[in-house]
Amino acid sequence: MTQSFNLDDTQPNIISPHAEDKIPTWRRALGLLSLLGAVALTIATIFLVLTAPTTNPSPQPDADAVAQAVTETATDVPTDAPPTDLPLTDAPVEDVQQDTAEQATLVEELPTLSAEKINLLLATPIQPADEDVVQETTGLSFDPFTIIPNRSRSQMSSYTVARGDTIDAISDRFGITRESIAWCNDYRLALVLRPGDVVNIPPTDGACHTVLASQGLDITAIASQYNVDDPYAIIDAPTNSLPDISPDTLLPSGTRLFIPGGEGPIITWDAPVEQDSSGNVIAFAPGQAGSCGAVAGGGSAWSNPLPNGTFMRGFYAGHSGLDLSAPQGTPILAANSGPILYAGWNSWGYGNTVVIGHGPFSTLYGHMSSLAVACGNTVSAGQVIGYVGSTGNSSGPHLHFEIRFQNQPQDPSQTPGIGW
Repeated sequence: MTQSFNLDDTQPNIISPHAEDKIPTWRRALGLLSLLGAVALTIATIFLVLTAPTTNPSPQPDADAVAQAVTETATDVPTDAPPTDLPLTDAPVEDVQQDTAEQATLVEELPTLSAEKINLLLATPIQPADEDVVQETTGLSFDPFTIIPNRSRSQMSSYTVARGDTIDAISDRFGITRESIAWCNDYRLALVLRPGDVVNIPPTDGACHTVLASQGLDITAIASQYNVDDPYAIIDAPTNSLPDISPDTLLPSGTRLFIPGGEGPIITWDAPVEQDSSGNVIAFAPGQAGSCGAVAGGGSAWSNPLPNGTFMRGFYAGHSGLDLSAPQGTPILAANSGPILYAGWNSWGYGNTVVIGHGPFSTLYGHMSSLAVACGNTVSAGQVIGYVGSTGNSSGPHLHFEIRFQNQPQDPSQTPGIGW
């Protein structure tokens, strides 16, 4: 049996998607916009990828380099505490802790300065570099320091003696002779110094004078008394503070003057002597511990008391003998024959001393380390009487040697046979 169908009656109407005349316009516009947005996003992504800068990863620090850097930092900046800021590394935590402990130990072993040493360094003047060395090594020439020269003193000053001071040390400190100090003080103070003594220090070499109206000396006469030719050296001396006066002016009694370049009286033994009716010296410093009492005799040819010595200082105003240096312990010889008048320590700054009588002459040997004679001995010329030392007021081993005629000092170098 054959059936027939009528397509128009039995099937619904189907709209094909390809039927362009059936899609609304707004949907077409929306799809186009979506497509354009996707394309733009794709292009932007490609552009960013192509133009992005090339970056290198940060290199990880080497463990040895880290340790060296920490060591240099600790050396440059000493500190009592270990550093807390450590560079980041990929090393295990145990290694970092070990490095930290080693760094702390290193810092603890670094030298440190005490507060006292720091203050001492800050108080120490900086010594300028040798300009020749700087110029040779760097080619530069500079003078960054101001060197102030020693300025001369214009006024009298005073100095309080400390333990261990000697007249030579004080004179060297102030740049003047010890005779200048003696002439401006009680000269016995200059020979025997005790801690606490106050010593007058003149501004330059010279002598001091106290005016006595009864003497009737004007400034010219005072200058002449101290072997100074120009009286204006006294008038113009700043330490005297004198008004505008003339050389024939008589100053008030009691006026203290400093005579620049002046020479005072010869400083002699501060000890009494005894002489017989013929003028022979028979005793030295009677009553003192080293005195040998009255003994007469002696006298023959003169000889050198220290043939192996070196001449240091001669006889002049303010120095009544010769200073002859020699090594400690060098034998000292009698310059003439005669009895020992004194043997022992004295109180005039000569330390261990021997005095020998030679008729009207006498000789003194000072600063000995030890004596080879004693009271009651009579010696011959050239006999060993003691040994070179530095006792008393002495700056080093030497012999102080004096000759006197009837207790008046003579220049030993002018005596035939002495050899100086």
